[in-house]
Amino acid sequence: MAGVKRDTRPLPLQVRDEILQMLEEEPYQVGDRIPSEHELTKRLKVSRPTLREALKILEEEHVLYCKHGRGRFLARDTSSIYESITRLRSVTDMMQERFLLAQAQVLSLREEPASEAVTTPLRIKVNVPIVILERIRLAKQKPLIYSLDIFPRAIVKGPLRPEEFEGSLFDIMEERWNVYVDYAQTTISAVQLDSDLSKEIALPPDLPWILLEQVHYTAYHEPVLYSKDYHRGDRFAFHVLRRYH
Repeated sequence: MAGVKRDTRPLPLQVRDEILQMLEEEPYQVGDRIPSEHELTKRLKVSRPTLREALKILEEEHVLYCKHGRGRFLARDTSSIYESITRLRSVTDMMQERFLLAQAQVLSLREEPASEAVTTPLRIKVNVPIVILERIRLAKQKPLIYSLDIFPRAIVKGPLRPEEFEGSLFDIMEERWNVYVDYAQTTISAVQLDSDLSKEIALPPDLPWILLEQVHYTAYHEPVLYSKDYHRGDRFAFHVLRRYH
């Protein structure tokens, strides 16, 4: 029997997720006042310092805002996910930070000769063996992200087993293959999924998606991963800090 996966994140992050879940499941609207700290500590059975850390995180993420002497209020629709585009991390880590139960479903895992389309980003020759990994990321049983990852077969140690690719690909690369991603070059665009794929994952074919097309490099500037991550446009928004001069 498989063991139950424990949430090992810091307690304030877990409490933050519990508050988010409360805001999603109950009829809160933007501008509504949320329960007081006293009410939340009793409801969530946590200490006041832990709760305040969780609330501070939500304020930094612009989910809540505080009015002195009046309490905290809902700043935006909690069904949307706001993520900094300047922060490079795995899709798995991003999902797990926001949902207690994030799932990855492997649609396809295969080895095939490299086509011309991937020779430039990965700096390899045509017909060199590559691995193509297709996955869907779900939260609360709802598809949120479709990922297409392509990497040289030469970096993979051992056989290809779909069940071993349900977690963070970055973690797999580091812990099993001794390959470390240092940075990525990213192109962002608005797209729609292939109609057959939309049908396969039971989502409307006209749903907008945000595509992050990326080439990931090691610290030695070697490309080791070419990825296309399609994020639901009705659930995701990416932000970046821009400075004048």
